[in-house]
Amino acid sequence: MGLPSSIIAYTGFDYHYEVKGGNFDRVGGLIRQIGPLLSSYRYYLADNESDVILSLQRGVQRTNCLDCLDRTNVVQSVLSRAVLSEFMRQNDIVPRSALSAVMDGIGQLWRANGNAISRSYAGTGALKSDVTTSGKSGWAGFLSDASKSLSRLMQNNFQDKGKQSVIDTLLGSGDSGLVSRPVLLYDPYEREIAADLRRELERVSRKDSIHVLLCTYNLHGNPYRGEPLGSWLVMSRSVRPDIVAIGFQEVVNLDVQSVIAADTANRRIWEQVLTAEINAQYRKAFGSRADGEYALVSSEQLVGVALLFFAHDAVLSRIHNVQMVKHKTGLSGMAGNKGCVAMDLMVDDTSICIVAAHLASGTGNVAERNSDFHSIRTGTRFRQGRHIDEHDYAFWLGDLNYRIELPYDQARALISQNQLKSLMMYDQLSMQMASGKVFRGYQEAEIHFPPTYKFDDGTSTYDTSEKMRVPSWTDRIMYSGDSVRVLEYYRDEITFSDHKPVLAMMKFDVVSIDKAQRRQILRKLYARRHGPETASSSGVQSLKSAEQKLIDWDTASDSDFGASARLATPPLSLPAIALPSPSSSTHAWWDDEQGPLAAAGFAGADSSHSERSGSNGQVFINPFALTMSAMASSAVSPAAQVRPKPLVNIIDDPFADDAAEITWEPIVPT
Repeated sequence: MGLPSSIIAYTGFDYHYEVKGGNFDRVGGLIRQIGPLLSSYRYYLADNESDVILSLQRGVQRTNCLDCLDRTNVVQSVLSRAVLSEFMRQNDIVPRSALSAVMDGIGQLWRANGNAISRSYAGTGALKSDVTTSGKSGWAGFLSDASKSLSRLMQNNFQDKGKQSVIDTLLGSGDSGLVSRPVLLYDPYEREIAADLRRELERVSRKDSIHVLLCTYNLHGNPYRGEPLGSWLVMSRSVRPDIVAIGFQEVVNLDVQSVIAADTANRRIWEQVLTAEINAQYRKAFGSRADGEYALVSSEQLVGVALLFFAHDAVLSRIHNVQMVKHKTGLSGMAGNKGCVAMDLMVDDTSICIVAAHLASGTGNVAERNSDFHSIRTGTRFRQGRHIDEHDYAFWLGDLNYRIELPYDQARALISQNQLKSLMMYDQLSMQMASGKVFRGYQEAEIHFPPTYKFDDGTSTYDTSEKMRVPSWTDRIMYSGDSVRVLEYYRDEITFSDHKPVLAMMKFDVVSIDKAQRRQILRKLYARRHGPETASSSGVQSLKSAEQKLIDWDTASDSDFGASARLATPPLSLPAIALPSPSSSTHAWWDDEQGPLAAAGFAGADSSHSERSGSNGQVFINPFALTMSAMASSAVSPAAQVRPKPLVNIIDDPFADDAAEITWEPIVPT
């Protein structure tokens, strides 16, 4: 992802190469390399007696190592000593004769920090702690590191490796979510205005319906060799799916070699074949009315499970924040022969999750299948920690492997008599859902087609092998969401595998909200909850005025909202704190074009500050200084400051990104 160099700079530093041979003093070369940036970032400094801001911080230095916390701590300690020593010299914090002793103390703090972090994750103190303390390394440090490395080897191979599980248990996340309650962050303001916000957004939002074609198909490891696909992906002449999502299971044979190193060749072939087939079926169904075509947006594979996601040209521009992740459940989460590929995306302002899953096999392994489901549901995490159930709509499509609990002959007899409802009474998944053990909150359309497993390869004849597996509806599509309408739920009769593909055409509403309008509504709702009726003294009234500047930077007076706009309910009985409205997963208050950062004159802000200036032309820079009523003439004016660029520098973190605004292009099969 290309980062704007005017905002973020990237400095690569090969620590291992630079310090090889024990030349740890060469880390100082990094300081010389980024010294101009560090100097331009400056620091925040204010006079507590006069509330005058003497200096502003203009940037942030982020440090990250891809594979070692110890190296990160060393580099951070060097940066810290360089910055703090310069700060102390500029402001005469300590006498120059005592500066060396202070720096040694700071080095000891960084050493303790590195040791504490390292003990949490590696079971030993940090390596190179002598470098952290003094910037140099000697024989004593070498011997200490050798001892720690041996201890880490023992720790990683023979001792407790479940520390992360303990952390997950304490936080109520991961697989531990099965037995513990998740930790919730409580925002009383957000809870108070949530209902009002929903009502207001429903009033101003735009709703639109989209059609989604979902398919799950277990390929039994068979590669595509040019076989005709028949009616598998035939489209109705009246409904054009905006999105097509196809989940495969056993796209490769689930042998040991594939589990260790999955081959993606079969998936790549299917990408080409299905792109051509979907577009051919679209043109065949709509003829001269066909406008545009389908493109492969994203594709991912976990050993035998694959998810291919296509979208029509008409909806491509509305899809954003696409992310695919994988989650293993085989061998208690160590192997990928079972598991899922899950997809997180936004269509306009509606969040959607699609899960292609393959659960544990075996007629009697109901508990294992339930466990796989919960492992995927709680353990699959997307950007910003979002789980599968935290979407407006969630769809599961896969070989869930739940069976029919009847003898083979009885099941075949009911199928031949078309007594599908009677057969469904013995369906394991239906019974598990009825008892609330799996898929709580999900629905499935009524099944009107015969079981989809197991057939003799290349035929529509149920299993005639020695095992004579009971015909079952192993292949299912589940969904959750308020406005989902299932238009079709059916199986196709293609004989490519020992399964039949199952498809569902669904329709549901997506919402589009104007971002600027949403922010304005949110500001007004917060302003109402903090109305002037809470002011019982001039001091509180002054604080209220400061809050309004944070809530709505364009309108600083109470009259802008009017008495009729205020809620009749009393405001929250909380201390008044001058903060902007909280950030969300899609918006951060510091990105506001007219928020506190813009008022402070940072890059991208309006260069005119007349509307935000005091009577004497001074600009109120620090929105969090509650008692600041004026600024002396000696205060730093943003307009007078040199605006250093970039504002942030990142060291050794090529994978750091803010995916909220990532642009993408459809994948072109090769």
